[in-house]
Amino acid sequence: MVDEIKPESKKKPARRAGGYLFIPRNFQTNTVLTWLRRGHAWTGFYGALFFFCLGLTGFYLNHRTAIMHIEGGVAKEVASLSVPVEPDLITSEETLAAWMQEEFAIDKEPSRGRRRAGGPVSFGGRRAEEAPSYSVSFRGPNAVISADYERGANRVSVKRTNSSLLKALIDLHKVVGVNKLFILIMDTMAGAMMFMVLSGVLLWTRLHGPRLAAAGILGAVAVATMLALSGTWIGWAAP
Repeated sequence: MVDEIKPESKKKPARRAGGYLFIPRNFQTNTVLTWLRRGHAWTGFYGALFFFCLGLTGFYLNHRTAIMHIEGGVAKEVASLSVPVEPDLITSEETLAAWMQEEFAIDKEPSRGRRRAGGPVSFGGRRAEEAPSYSVSFRGPNAVISADYERGANRVSVKRTNSSLLKALIDLHKVVGVNKLFILIMDTMAGAMMFMVLSGVLLWTRLHGPRLAAAGILGAVAVATMLALSGTWIGWAAP
């Protein structure tokens, strides 16, 4: 009898111990991909409205300078008052701010305060003594309330300027006149954007591929960024 010749069993290629793209092999599973997709989708859902507003206001911020300027909203003065006050009540920008908060029920801290020292000045060919003056402003995304006072006067000049919706959104983008809670919310938006970038790249690679491709992508991004910034730096050397 002729012995049966058994076909040689094909040996499976040895699996590599490590993973691709600097990711451990035990992370290269469908389960990890599924959770990446879920995280990517829910992060996008969480920040969808914010991302749209940030993109819109970012477009106007890119064009706020003289080069390719596009007007990003308007601010309109809606009130100008001259409010009576006791002449000796206000003696500094701090007391002016406290008076404004009490008089107009403002619950924000002043965003800016300034003091201009008085002194001798020339007016119409005559010498005169100018009194110190103080100014404070309370700023929010929707409006700016400012006050000016000259020491010893019996009136305070108060102005209110309202912002359009677009300008208010731009100020929110710049985190102007907001509280700490909103700053923390914007921090989560920044983190969400970074997570979506990373998870999007990982989903595109499906967690496998040569390391050379990863290095090429990162290198191309770095080179493109450097080229974009190459004409923006200002060099200066003291004589």
